Amino acid sequence: MPNEYFISKYDHTSLPQVTDLIRWEAGKGKVYDIFKAPILYPNHVMNEKKIFKNWIVIAKVIKVAICRKMSLYPKACGGPPPYTKIWQLMSCTPGLIAFGVTSTIFILSPDQEFSGDGVGAISSIAYHSIFQMVKKFFIVKWTHQHIKSVVEQINGYGCTGHQ
Repeated sequence: MPNEYFISKYDHTSLPQVTDLIRWEAGKGKVYDIFKAPILYPNHVMNEKKIFKNWIVIAKVIKVAICRKMSLYPKACGGPPPYTKIWQLMSCTPGLIAFGVTSTIFILSPDQEFSGDGVGAISSIAYHSIFQMVKKFFIVKWTHQHIKSVVEQINGYGCTGHQ
């Protein structure tokens, strides 16, 4: 995607292919279902057996947040130590993955800032609910092979000190 899609004041409502990635529709944010967001599936094709298999998107968001944006580039160096070192983060947690998913949805939504109540001012998406649902999903299914595979992929991408 072009860089301008990620500028905080970019009008995502003018570009349906962006909001289609999260399956957001104007006026329906209150009933938003995170598990139907195409961005979470390989090739953006929903198949409940492959939920979160588009792990690379989540991993990149997490990596930027905890390792800084330059960590996405192979030869980047310098600057203060990343949070992974400060916090001695060795592997993903359900909360970290929920943060990555929630942030991805926010970035692709028409919202331009997080509100104090956790609900998007433009989209009406309840980000606090998305975070809780995704975190609960990962806690409950943490030992399932499918989820273990997703977590291993994210950890292997360099989102933590586990490499």
